[in-house]
Amino acid sequence: MTVTIAPLTEREFFAWYPLLEEYAAGAGVPVTDQHVMRVWTAVHAPGAHAAVAKDETGAVVGFVHALPFSRLLHADQGVQIEDLFVASAQRGRGVATALVEHVRGSSEAAGTPLLRWVARADDAAVKALQDKFAHAAGGWVLQTVPVG
Repeated sequence: MTVTIAPLTEREFFAWYPLLEEYAAGAGVPVTDQHVMRVWTAVHAPGAHAAVAKDETGAVVGFVHALPFSRLLHADQGVQIEDLFVASAQRGRGVATALVEHVRGSSEAAGTPLLRWVARADDAAVKALQDKFAHAAGGWVLQTVPVG
């Protein structure tokens, strides 16, 4: 399958939305109209990067949302992939790799020194994808600490 990766535009909202719903359902996150608009606004904010994967027919089959984060000690910014999703029927065809490569390429072009993303430790497919790109996180471990 040939995919085309392009920035997420306003006219793709209704193609992107069902994929966001599927992604959120898989993560156990309820989706409300307010939630969707908050995500849509965030991925179109200055410095954010959102892209979609389209198949040969032009159908949207995946997306990636990436946001900048500050690296205070280095006095620069990195980019973090917040969401990466491919429609279940399209998995295993290189779509996720193409989406990550797209973010990696745009980050490199912008002079961003670091790209990271977080995934569930028990997701073997995502772990294998991360291993294609990562260098053992440079010895760093990111932990999640619940608040409240």
